[in-house]
Amino acid sequence: MTKTESNIILFSITLCWASSYIFIKNLPPELSAFAYLTMTAGLASIILLIVFFKRLRDFNSKILLRSAAMAAILCVNLIFEKMGIAAIPASTASFIASLNIVIVPLLLLFFRKRPSRNNLLGILIILSGLALSSGVKPGQPLEAGMLYMLSACFLMAVYIICTDRFTKDHDPLLLGVGQMFFTAILSFILWSLQEPKTFLLVNYSNTLLANIFMLAFFSKAYAYIMLMYSQKYASPLSVTVIASTEPIVTMVLAVLIPGTFGVNESFTIIKLAGAVLIAAGAVCAGTDFLNKKEEKPLAGNSASL
Repeated sequence: MTKTESNIILFSITLCWASSYIFIKNLPPELSAFAYLTMTAGLASIILLIVFFKRLRDFNSKILLRSAAMAAILCVNLIFEKMGIAAIPASTASFIASLNIVIVPLLLLFFRKRPSRNNLLGILIILSGLALSSGVKPGQPLEAGMLYMLSACFLMAVYIICTDRFTKDHDPLLLGVGQMFFTAILSFILWSLQEPKTFLLVNYSNTLLANIFMLAFFSKAYAYIMLMYSQKYASPLSVTVIASTEPIVTMVLAVLIPGTFGVNESFTIIKLAGAVLIAAGAVCAGTDFLNKKEEKPLAGNSASL
């Protein structure tokens, strides 16, 4: 897989995750985070097991162990995400989720991996764009939904780094299938502890079923399998930079998709300016023109000597 192909796949994943904020908004308020995750991850697991049934024989103890570890992180992340999105506007939730553009580089410092000058400049531009497009103001009190999303953001950064390490040594497909299966099991256990009757208490309306299927197929089954593959060839920072464009997609979808699928949000000039900055920052972080400028004088000096 080339870098361009990996970036295209990562952007398609971002599109799936950005749209998920809108569809999660349409889930009934009484549906708990555990129930949501059990149903979406469970349905995604069934889809993946059917499609990749012949590959199940390739599982081994190491892949299962790493899949379980990734599932534990992902399970808690998605639960916090569901609780956060239910409490705050979709665009604000998407803004907070994109803050892993800062958290991932900080965590990578523990592994002695420093961002380039282009990465740092791009991150600053993206943060400026995020601040404009989200509508979050300095000094604004932290709501419970924001705290949930901050927790989800940190866990997602940890998940991205763990995925990067695991996919370099193991089959991405098996890791994706395994983690989705374990996520469904873990969330069902938590749901059972919260409400022993689980599925019997759910009101299965057409709207609920439609949204659960959309979330299971696109934001779970497709997105996480393709994330495994793309991270085998991309760095954690590249994944984070592309994912930072998520608020742009969420903002557009929140305006275009009818109110049935969430709360309608207005599109303003300030939000448009923020979207332009996010896109510009992503381009800046994904290139290396600052490093090339530094290399040219050095090359000239060495030639004169």
